[in-house]
Amino acid sequence: MAYKYLLKEILEELDQTRNALSVEAKVRPGTILDLYDGKTQRIELKTFSRILDALNQFAIEKGLDKRYTIDDIIKYEYDAETSSDGK
Repeated sequence: MAYKYLLKEILEELDQTRNALSVEAKVRPGTILDLYDGKTQRIELKTFSRILDALNQFAIEKGLDKRYTIDDIIKYEYDAETSSDGK
């Protein structure tokens, strides 16, 4: 199993910084950095909601007709070779 983190691409698309996201979402900068770098091991849904709310607010302010969801930030890609049961 493999996870692909896309927060970097989203922030570039929105022309926003990690710091701006941290401030707007009221989330620790370290949490944003871990998600940005793909090092997140777990995240509270409440925290994820704050991040998504902030990203969607940025999109509205930028005039984009797009709304972000969890699937936009983290993608799961099944890989049979790295699967724990080998199937």
